[in-house]
Amino acid sequence: MKNFTQFLFLVAVLLIGVGRVQAQGILTTGAHAGGGDALAPASVVSPDSIYVNTDSRPAFTGGNVALTTYLTKNIRYPEAALRQHVSGRVYVSFVLNREGRVTDAHVVRGPGYGLNEEALRLVWLMPNWAPARQQGQAVRVACTIPINFDTQH
Repeated sequence: MKNFTQFLFLVAVLLIGVGRVQAQGILTTGAHAGGGDALAPASVVSPDSIYVNTDSRPAFTGGNVALTTYLTKNIRYPEAALRQHVSGRVYVSFVLNREGRVTDAHVVRGPGYGLNEEALRLVWLMPNWAPARQQGQAVRVACTIPINFDTQH
C-alpha cells in the first residue's frame, strides 16, 4: 500500500510538472506572455458568426431618411388597430446577411391588434441594406428597429 501511495504521489507530481510546462509553453508562445512587446494576432472574421458590434454598421440604402420614407409609403394600418385607436411602437429584430438581406425577422415587443404583423411584413419587404463590415469583410449582423404606429397620422 505504501508503494502504491508513493506511485500515485509520483504520478501527481509528474502531471503537475507537465501541466506547468504546457501552461508556460502557451504563455510564452501566445500573443502576450505578460510584458513582452508582442502584438495580439488579428482576430479572424467568421462568416458564420452573427455580429452585434461591427467596425461599420449596416445602412439602409439612402440612410435613415430613406428608411422613414420607405416605412411611411408602405405601411398599411390594420383595421383592428384603427377601430380600437391603438397606437404604439413595435420592435422588430432581424439578421442582415452578408449581402444586406433581411433574415430571421421576429417581433420582440409590440401592442398587438395587427400592428406586430404589419411591422414584420414591412421588415421582410425592405430592400437590401449596405452590409455591416468587420475588418473590411461583409458580415452578418443582428439588428433591432422600432416601427412607430400612430392613429393621428
